[in-house]
Amino acid sequence: MDLMLVAGAMEREVSTLQSLLKCDCLFLVTGVGTTKTERTLHQHFRSKLPSCLIFTGNAGQLDPTLQLGQVVLPEEWCLEDGSCFRVNRGLAERLRKQNWKFSRRGITVSTPVLRKKSRLSLHERWGAQICDMESAAAIKVALAYGVPCLAPKIVSDTADSGIRAFWSRFEEHMMELAGYLDRLITLIG
Repeated sequence: MDLMLVAGAMEREVSTLQSLLKCDCLFLVTGVGTTKTERTLHQHFRSKLPSCLIFTGNAGQLDPTLQLGQVVLPEEWCLEDGSCFRVNRGLAERLRKQNWKFSRRGITVSTPVLRKKSRLSLHERWGAQICDMESAAAIKVALAYGVPCLAPKIVSDTADSGIRAFWSRFEEHMMELAGYLDRLITLIG
C-alpha cells in the first residue's frame, strides 16, 4: 500500500510534525523555495509515488482578518507569474461534504514578504489570504505525477507580529497544525 507523504520546506517543521502526528506516513523535507521543492519532489516521485501529498508548514498572513496560529487550506496556490494550481478536486469535495473549510487562494512568492503594505498589496492583487515560498511548486509537481495534493498552512507571522512571532510561537503553532493535520489525514486516509 502506498503511504501518504507529508512534506514541508524546513527540517524543523517536518521533524516536529513527524514527532506529533499519529499517522503512518512518509515525511520529506524539500528545502526552502520553489526550485528546491520542485527538484526534491521530482526525485522522490520518480522513486515512489505516494497515495497523497500533504505539503504543509508555516505561512505569512496577507489577509488582515486572519489571526496568528490560524490554519488555512487554500483551494489553489499561485505563483507570481500568474500560473495557479488547484488542489485535488476529489479530496476537496470529500472534505467539503464533511464541512471542511477552504480559503480561495494562497500565493507562493520568491522572497519573504515582511512589510504590511506589501502584504496588503498581495492580498488585494491576488485575493490570497496567505503566502509562502513553496506550495504552488509542490502542487504543480503533484499534478504532473497525478498525485492528489493539499497544502494547508498555519499563519506563523502577521504584518503586526513580524517574523519574530515565527520562532517565539513555533512549538505552539506546530502543535495546532499537527492537530489539524491529524483530523485531515483521518478524513482522507
